[in-house]
Amino acid sequence: SDATINKLLPAINYRLVHLDESRRTIRFATKDVRIDLGGIAKGYAIDKAVNIMKSCGIEHGFVKAGGDSYVLGDRNGQPWMLGIKHPRQNNKVVVRLPLMNVAVSTSGDYERFFIENGARIHHILKPATGKPVTDKWSVTVIGDSAMMTDALSTTLFVMDVKSGMALIDKIGNVDAIVIDANGNMHYSSGLAEPSSELH
Repeated sequence: SDATINKLLPAINYRLVHLDESRRTIRFATKDVRIDLGGIAKGYAIDKAVNIMKSCGIEHGFVKAGGDSYVLGDRNGQPWMLGIKHPRQNNKVVVRLPLMNVAVSTSGDYERFFIENGARIHHILKPATGKPVTDKWSVTVIGDSAMMTDALSTTLFVMDVKSGMALIDKIGNVDAIVIDANGNMHYSSGLAEPSSELH
């Protein structure tokens, strides 16, 4: 309910999380504060798996967990071809990316959701409102670390497109593709732009 959301909104504040490095402890300033590792855990696990593969001498492979993946090396001498799903047409791919030795993470409103009173209610909430993001369908981030791309895909999902792309450009060595709620595709400066809208 709106009343519950409004009651809990003040707990969405990183300043309420207190780290004590010397004692190696964490403390929350209020009882309503929680940490959800869903935005980085799969990416972290993928990075660990890829490191194990490399330490075993494996040079080529594909590791996937949910919307996060890592392509190691190539596939039979060619780049891996990863597709970004169309957020509203289940069996359609909007763009295929030839990739090697990178992590790819996608956050979207189309995997875990329900419709209530005509509105799509999904799991990615805007921190300022506690309600689902409505201006985007999908965000895909490409970079060296799956933990980083996992965190950034969720982060960009809750930001406006312009600010999100500015963040990607500032960080460097990562790229992003955002599909907004009008079906328009936005590309970070490091990617070629094949098409700006979905068909």
